[in-house]
Amino acid sequence: MTVALRLFMVVSCILLSVYVIHLVKHERLQLRYSLLWLFLALAMLVCALFPDPLFSIAAALGFEAPASFIFFTGMILLLLISLSLSTIVSKQQTSIKNLTQKLALLEHQLNYEEQGNHSDSGSSR
Repeated sequence: MTVALRLFMVVSCILLSVYVIHLVKHERLQLRYSLLWLFLALAMLVCALFPDPLFSIAAALGFEAPASFIFFTGMILLLLISLSLSTIVSKQQTSIKNLTQKLALLEHQLNYEEQGNHSDSGSSR
């Protein structure tokens, strides 16, 4: 790995970390989700600074080129992130459905009570 590529990866990791912290600071990204991206930036930084163990792992797993191993690992990480976000969306969708149902029941109860009060006040006249 050339020095220029290593330098580019280090700068990219630092920029990613700064951007994630910026998003958290401006409340556009929750802290619990930012930890995943910060961990990813840290892992990329370690791989950029110490690429030899990465090459050894790639060779031990039978990858012809270390780049293939890096792409494969990146694809797996993206799939795991997508799965994680899908479970979060599913939980939020269930919560929204439950809250909507509770709101509808409360509105129905409020309308029923208002109709009861109007009929009581109308019959006393």
